[in-house]
Amino acid sequence: MHTVMPECDTRPNASSALLAGRNVDSVIKGAALGRIGNLEVRLARNEAEIAAAQEVRYRVFYDELGAKKDLFRAHDRRDADRFDPLCDHLLVLDTTLSGPEHRRIVGTYRLLRQEIAATAGGFYSEGEFELTKLIARHPGQRFLELGRSCVLPEYRSK
Repeated sequence: MHTVMPECDTRPNASSALLAGRNVDSVIKGAALGRIGNLEVRLARNEAEIAAAQEVRYRVFYDELGAKKDLFRAHDRRDADRFDPLCDHLLVLDTTLSGPEHRRIVGTYRLLRQEIAATAGGFYSEGEFELTKLIARHPGQRFLELGRSCVLPEYRSK
């Protein structure tokens, strides 16, 4: 028996034009948010970078840490779910590596903003934890869910 999973839409979050209530076109266009030595941090610019981030997650979660693989993930070698199209994808790139930029990704973090989560049935973690009361207690605050964090082993001590 095999499981057929729908393909995940990996386009960058269309609502990313607003972050913290302000226009961040330079962030959306992939401007560096920070640099330390040869490492650069920025948001994913395109579908290829999101797919490459999902491949990094697969290498860490499935190959290294032994997460249970289904046939779809084993074939695709990407860690992807229904939340990926909703999220902004923070990337760490090694600028000394050769090849296309999406092949320089050495770490990633998935960011889901409250206003986006609210339109899509909630945060990922709401499937595991009761967050409704916490969010309700802070009506003037905007929550940001951080998830799917990983760094390739050879970069963890840098």
